[in-house]
Amino acid sequence: MRVYESIPSYGEAIMQPNSKKVLQAIAQAGGISSFSDIRNASGIKDPTLVHHLNRLQDLNVIEKEVKGTYKLKYKTPLCYIFQERPLIPMAYLGLLGRRDKRPEPETKVALELLSKEGIKPQLIYVVTSMEALNEWKDLKLPYQWILCYEDEIIDIDAVKRKIKPQLESLLKDYIVFIDCTSATKPATIAYYELAQQYYTPLLYVYEEKRVLKWLISKETIKARLKI
Repeated sequence: MRVYESIPSYGEAIMQPNSKKVLQAIAQAGGISSFSDIRNASGIKDPTLVHHLNRLQDLNVIEKEVKGTYKLKYKTPLCYIFQERPLIPMAYLGLLGRRDKRPEPETKVALELLSKEGIKPQLIYVVTSMEALNEWKDLKLPYQWILCYEDEIIDIDAVKRKIKPQLESLLKDYIVFIDCTSATKPATIAYYELAQQYYTPLLYVYEEKRVLKWLISKETIKARLKI
């Protein structure tokens, strides 16, 4: 059996047509499905299905929940790309920088623009420094905060170490949208690298124009996976 890092090997998994059918069946069922339901949805016979389920576990893409039941390790990106109308709740992971005379936080602008596209996250996590948070404290922003020290927010690897556990936790149950708009350039790079690794949608907001730009869209993810 091959040994993989914690990040699922999506590209290798979907390379096999039958493995792709299995993943699509599980994703369309909401990220968890029984052996019989996977078989019925995919049309793959038992011996072949067992082989591909084992293969996908080796690739760290699915996990065996209980006897005869399988689930995606992470609901992002597969539920996002295989469901026309996602059944999975959404989460937002953003950044908040220093105020610098801004009338409103970048996070608020991003969430308003996402809402116009029908994306309304139930959970909102924002990474910031204590110094930046203090500059916005009068607004009493209703977000879940992940605080970095000043020397962490300017270090790509430090930011990745700080947010990776929370990101992986969110990916298990939510379709996660990452926003790399604010804070420092190292933090933006860290978010971009994590979004690339985990095949997660990534956005950037032009604040003055109030325009949302998808750096990694659903179409981008599908193209990378050759779907």
